[in-house]
Amino acid sequence: MASCEKKYTILLLSAPIGSGHKLAAQALEQSFALAENVCVVHGSVFDFFPGSIGKAFLSFYLWVLSYCPWLYELAYKWGNRQSGSLWLRNLINSILAGLAQDFLTRTNPDAVIATHATPAGIMAIYKKKFKPDLLLGAVVTDYTVHKWWLCEGVDVYFSAAENLLPQFAALSTEVLPTGIPVRRQFYQEHDRQELRRKFNWSEQDIVCLLMGGGEGLLPMESIVKAFHGNLPQHLKIIAVAGHNEGLQHRLEIFKEVPLTVYGFTDDVPELLLAADIVVTKAGGLTAAETLIAGCSYIIYKPLPGQETGNAVYLEQYCGAQVARSPQEVKTMVCRYAKLAAPVRLAERQQRSMKYGKPEAARKISDYILKKLEK
Repeated sequence: MASCEKKYTILLLSAPIGSGHKLAAQALEQSFALAENVCVVHGSVFDFFPGSIGKAFLSFYLWVLSYCPWLYELAYKWGNRQSGSLWLRNLINSILAGLAQDFLTRTNPDAVIATHATPAGIMAIYKKKFKPDLLLGAVVTDYTVHKWWLCEGVDVYFSAAENLLPQFAALSTEVLPTGIPVRRQFYQEHDRQELRRKFNWSEQDIVCLLMGGGEGLLPMESIVKAFHGNLPQHLKIIAVAGHNEGLQHRLEIFKEVPLTVYGFTDDVPELLLAADIVVTKAGGLTAAETLIAGCSYIIYKPLPGQETGNAVYLEQYCGAQVARSPQEVKTMVCRYAKLAAPVRLAERQQRSMKYGKPEAARKISDYILKKLEK
């Protein structure tokens, strides 16, 4: 690993379990890039052991989410009990802290920001054993706080919202309700009408965007089939299948409903900013991006675990709707489509201003740099 000639080295440490943790790190990198005296290094907890182990674990994780979500729910609830699971967390993190030594010695960071609970716990143990003066921050990328996040040794937590602060009460650590960091592409100045022209959408079109994250986990076929017949006038359905090539192919040959299909695309920020309605999962990063864009937000069947917690929060505090069936999705979309265009636009602007937190990445980077410069 090349040495860094700048004054401070900041390690952004994530885990490739879902794309959100890495995207949060990318948002922070964009903000730190504005400082001339900072070198940013991206790392993953999977860098600490052979790649074959990481690939096997990731494949198993995706299989469980797709075919045995109840198993993930059991593990999540057991881990979130008041006692009983922290010994396992501490054992895993202690082993990985030892394995991380070589990587961390080569990186030699002045500060580490973890965007996943496991690297936060690993670094808390590493800091205690090997580098007590290390500045350690943790960005909680959900609208709920699992107990595996809560580790003595983390200097500061960055929370998604102020009313989540009581969930950190077991710690004496500083907690700042900055919001979840989102990449600049989601909040920089855009001409929305120009974006819509780019995608061949007219001003009258009501655009419903279906997204299932990078792995395309949303059951888009079932949702699209529910729209067969009696579609609202000017409704367009756009499906983003991500890396799920099988889903993309099946949607592309689906003829019963007018549909535009994308595979993996870098245009997600622009699609989100130009769309009217988003039907997606309840991942923390997806939620933060959708709230900034101000779209009407429909959460479809949140997965057990943190997605369920996110959905409860987003429905209660951020105006999201939770649909339990494809028919419910259609009902919600059709209800929205009946609103007059000026009303839809006004509501969108209100949602963005009230619930979006575009300054999260800047607030986090400013805090870390001020701490380093003391």
